[in-house]
Amino acid sequence: MILHIFIFSITLIITSPSATSAQPNCNQVCTGNANPVPYPFGFSEGCEIRLNCSNSGEIRVGEYNVQNITSDHILISFPSKCDRPFEQIRQFNATNFAITSENGLRVSNCSSTLSLSSCAMTSNRVGSYTFPQCDNVTINCYWEEKPDRVEFINLKTLEAAGCQFLFSSVRFNFTGSNPQSWPVPSEFQAIELGWWVRGDCGCDQNAVCRSVSFENQAVGYRCYCNEGYTGDGFVGGHGCLRG
Repeated sequence: MILHIFIFSITLIITSPSATSAQPNCNQVCTGNANPVPYPFGFSEGCEIRLNCSNSGEIRVGEYNVQNITSDHILISFPSKCDRPFEQIRQFNATNFAITSENGLRVSNCSSTLSLSSCAMTSNRVGSYTFPQCDNVTINCYWEEKPDRVEFINLKTLEAAGCQFLFSSVRFNFTGSNPQSWPVPSEFQAIELGWWVRGDCGCDQNAVCRSVSFENQAVGYRCYCNEGYTGDGFVGGHGCLRG
């Protein structure tokens, strides 16, 4: 009897999951980059949100480098390019992320400009930044200013403009902006994506779960640790620890 109890105890220790392992079947380290990405991101099939890893260790969404990942957003580097096909924008609206309404998209060769505006910005808003020039091309801009500040851009409205090229993007700060004019740019040549985890809420007991909606449908959720706690907030991640 003593022998059986001892063997059962050893089995429990071996098979019980580690309390510190988030996404055990997910590779969260990009080769050549020593820092792991936070839950729920990773680079293999077992990850909730899969990113790409370049041969030189850059973290990417599609072919574009990731600048930063926060509890809400992914910031993507999006250099200006005159002949980038408009269709490339669709890679930023996926099953776990989409383009936020904090972006202004610079497009060209559009069949309709009804939903577009001029890209003219005063020097105090542009600062020292200089936009690259494209020969014989008129650049138009698309951005949304809505009273309820819907989190994501309505890409269908922009697609209806029939634009051939996607020149670049500007990330905006809408706080205190005049609705009749361009909002304040906070980052040039960058796209902000909002991300979510699909399924029912899987948040730590010391976190709150917030639903995420896209195109008027609930698509997933995010977890946020309560005040006084730190962590990713997810049961499948590292949860929340008292700070």
